[in-house]
Amino acid sequence: MKFLSKSVLAKNAGWMFLGQGLGYGLRMAYFIVIARLLGVLQYGIVVGAFALVNLVAEYSRLGSGMVLLRYVSPDHNRFAVYWGNILMITSVMSGLLILVLHLIAPHIVSPATAAIVFITAIGTCFFEQITVSATQAFQAFQDMRTAALFNQMTSLFRTVVAIGMLVTLHRASARQWVVASAAASAIAMIAALVVVTRRLGWPQFLPYLAWRHGKEGVEYAFASSTTSAYNDLDKTMLSHYGMSAANGIYGMAYRIIEMGTAPLTSIQLAAQPRLFQLAEAGFDRPIRLGRRLMKHSLLVSVATALGMYVLAPLIPLMAGRGFSEGTSALRWLCFIPIFRSVHATSGSVLTAIGRQRYRSITQIIVVALNFGLNVWLIPLYGWHGAAWSSLATDGTLALLNWSLLEREGRKFGKETTQVVAERGSLIMSTADILKPLVSIIIPFYNQPKYVTEAVLSAKNQDYPNVEIIVVDDGSTVPADSLIERTPGITILRTENRGVSAARNLGFTKSSGEFLIFLDADDRLMPGAIEAHLRALESHPEAGLSFGPTKIIDHDGVEVRAAHICRPRKEYFLPLLESNLIGSPGAVMMRRESFVAAGMFNESFSMGEDYDLYLRIARQRPLVRHTFCTLEYREHGSNTSQAQEKMLMGTMLVLDHLEPALTDSERRKLIHARRRWEHAFRPNASLKYRLWNLYYSFRTMWNVPIRSYFGNKH
Repeated sequence: MKFLSKSVLAKNAGWMFLGQGLGYGLRMAYFIVIARLLGVLQYGIVVGAFALVNLVAEYSRLGSGMVLLRYVSPDHNRFAVYWGNILMITSVMSGLLILVLHLIAPHIVSPATAAIVFITAIGTCFFEQITVSATQAFQAFQDMRTAALFNQMTSLFRTVVAIGMLVTLHRASARQWVVASAAASAIAMIAALVVVTRRLGWPQFLPYLAWRHGKEGVEYAFASSTTSAYNDLDKTMLSHYGMSAANGIYGMAYRIIEMGTAPLTSIQLAAQPRLFQLAEAGFDRPIRLGRRLMKHSLLVSVATALGMYVLAPLIPLMAGRGFSEGTSALRWLCFIPIFRSVHATSGSVLTAIGRQRYRSITQIIVVALNFGLNVWLIPLYGWHGAAWSSLATDGTLALLNWSLLEREGRKFGKETTQVVAERGSLIMSTADILKPLVSIIIPFYNQPKYVTEAVLSAKNQDYPNVEIIVVDDGSTVPADSLIERTPGITILRTENRGVSAARNLGFTKSSGEFLIFLDADDRLMPGAIEAHLRALESHPEAGLSFGPTKIIDHDGVEVRAAHICRPRKEYFLPLLESNLIGSPGAVMMRRESFVAAGMFNESFSMGEDYDLYLRIARQRPLVRHTFCTLEYREHGSNTSQAQEKMLMGTMLVLDHLEPALTDSERRKLIHARRRWEHAFRPNASLKYRLWNLYYSFRTMWNVPIRSYFGNKH
């Protein structure tokens, strides 16, 4: 399982599992506490109220949380308007739903349950939905640590309140509990709003956005509400038939099932942003990833089902003797996680690839099936009928969603475990598919002699999870006439706007967590990706890694061996005076570092890579390693051959950077300009040689002493 420690997706799943696990654990704890606090009858009344409210609670946001997740995951700059969209929609819709629930509750559930629906709806439709949306906001930024915190926040506050009531009151009514629960949800919501505002920024309110994504959001809301429908319809109907005690027994067992599905939910939540990102470049990768994750989920769910079956007799010991039938209820329901591992994962993939409508149809079918079975079985068999109905519903949904996913996979002609590569067919292991995706972006303009070599050097990397994006910047010889289109290679064509614009365009179409910008006349060395990833893994604070570069001529013959520069104490100030990094092909950047730095400046025709290095180095540390990662080709058309133009481009970069510098850094900039003039205007004079010696001593000052004694890292 060593690969899991190296996968951002696996780490995200781990954080979400921690959040979900603690959340469900806390929720289980507080349900046990209120079971003892309320007793089986009052507990059943509470379960009925929450079940009725949950049937429509997802419509409080009209799917705006999933809309944010879809559009903010690839582009974080969109956050403010989509967060404002959530707050605006939730405020309006929750008010309407609370009023509707209050009016219709007496006609659907028992009088005792109807009396507490209004307060329950306030806590669930408004307070809790805002907190859930905050979780999705941090999911979009792949900050699963904070998302995990929000997942457990409401449960934590409710547990504390429940324990306090048990200690002070010993016994409480259903009304007392729902008031306390709503107060706990309000506190969690306020905390979530404060954290989102401080960490991600203030919302912006654009009413037209709700209309623009209204249809899509309703589809998401409908999908979520149908899930709630077949999860909560049975409890609502038990309340409708006045079976509050049976509802308490069944509700307790169902809460344990929800806790048991925490690992599955964690995988789904962590994978959703990645699935949306992968779907931007085509449907093959998300389908392949979804199928792999489904196999993992099945193994986990089988183990969970066996554990719950064995431990079911503990229910009356934890919740009280009144819940003795909970043992039998849990043993009937323990198979549900197995079905959910299939339908939840396949459903997430269908959503990511734009097949939400198909998913909604399957959910309509199972809701109708669930309703019909409950109407038939609950009056005859009580909670047993509800359990049998749930098993049939989840099993049917698993079969339908899995069938649709297989249909889509066949439609796009991709076998889920097979990757076609030049060196043959290769079955990707689960370890491979969970490794972080690396995007190699190759801008191309009128270099037909070399671009094929550049693409092959990227394609022949041993690292398995790579996408290659070639951006034809209006070349007179189209790239697609030179490069074979194979899985994993995307060719884009645009009007000629320059190398920076081409690189930025390639980035917007990429999905990788890590980025390499390879020039079309250079070649990546075998093993380059692994070397970069090892460096970045050992320095998680670093924004980019870089390695030595070998110089080759126009025929690919080595001209100069790779020079391994010594490390620096820090890199920003040394970079002002000298580009220690070189060509962008020798660099791997974290996606978030590239975005935070502002991407390539498209106003620069030269020195755009140097400008980007400086901006990243000013924000985050850099890490260099000793593995030669790039063959840099020197030939007549290289921009780096035009010395005076490069000097002018470098000076423009420094001029552009200067306003953001501190007074101390501006003093360093004076020396930097002199050194760059010295570097680009070499001569044989004694004065020049003395300046060379001076700059060598300046360089030594920034090199850690330990690197002179055998430690080059």
